[in-house]
Amino acid sequence: RWFNLLVYHLHINKQSWSTTSLAIKDSMKFIQSLIQEKTGLKVDLPDSSGGTTSTGNVARRAFSDETDYLNCVLSTIAIHHRPALTKIHTQLATILKVYNSSRKVNTLELGNLCKDTYLFILDSFPWTSITPTLHKILAHSEELIRESNAGFGLKDFSEEGRESCNKLIRKYRENSARKNSFETNLMDIFVRLASQSDPISVSYRRSLTCERCGQSGHSIRSKCCESHNIQAPSNIDALFASLTCSS
Repeated sequence: RWFNLLVYHLHINKQSWSTTSLAIKDSMKFIQSLIQEKTGLKVDLPDSSGGTTSTGNVARRAFSDETDYLNCVLSTIAIHHRPALTKIHTQLATILKVYNSSRKVNTLELGNLCKDTYLFILDSFPWTSITPTLHKILAHSEELIRESNAGFGLKDFSEEGRESCNKLIRKYRENSARKNSFETNLMDIFVRLASQSDPISVSYRRSLTCERCGQSGHSIRSKCCESHNIQAPSNIDALFASLTCSS
C-alpha cells in the first residue's frame, strides 16, 4: 500500500504526502487501470467483502519477478526517480521475502539492509510519510526474527491460513447453516470447515498442473518447478540467498 502511494505521488510529481487530494485520486485511478491492463493485478481497489484487493498474494506477485509490475509503474514516473524506486522495490521485496520465509536468517546483514532501506527512503523522498506497517518491517523485523524466533524467518507466525477462512465462514453462515439458533449456526459452520480437510473430499479436488513443464502437483509460479529453477536468479533471489541459509 505504501509503495503504491509513493508511485501515485511521483506520477504527478507531488512532493507533499497526501492520501485524500483529488490529484492523488486521479493518479491512483490511472495507475490502477494501467497495472491491471499490463499485469492483471488489481491493486487498492475495493472488494465485495468491504476490504481492498491489495491482499498478501497480490503483494507477493507485485514484489517479485513474476509480473511486469515494476516496469509498469516505472513507466509512469520521471526518469530521474526510476533508479531510486527500483532500489526501494528490490530491497523491500527481499526484506519481505526473508520476513515471510522459514529459513535461517543472517540477522546482522538483514538489520543492515533494513537500516539502509529506511535511510535511503528518507534521503531520497524526505517528504514521504512512513506508515506504521512499513516502520515495523524496516525497524523491527531483524529484532523480531532474532529475539522471537531464534534467527529463523517468521513464516510459521503467519495468519494468512486462518484469515483465508473468513470468506468461507461468511458464505457458510449465510447460505449453508441453520439460523434457528446461534449454537446450531456455529455448529454447521464448524462441520463445513472440518469437511474441507477430509481426506476423501480432498482426493476429489482438481490437482495443479504446471503450464511450463507439464508436471502435476505445482503451478507455473511454484519455485519447485525444475524448468523455473534453471533460469538465471534475479537481483531479489540473489540478495535473498545472501541473507539466508537452509538451516
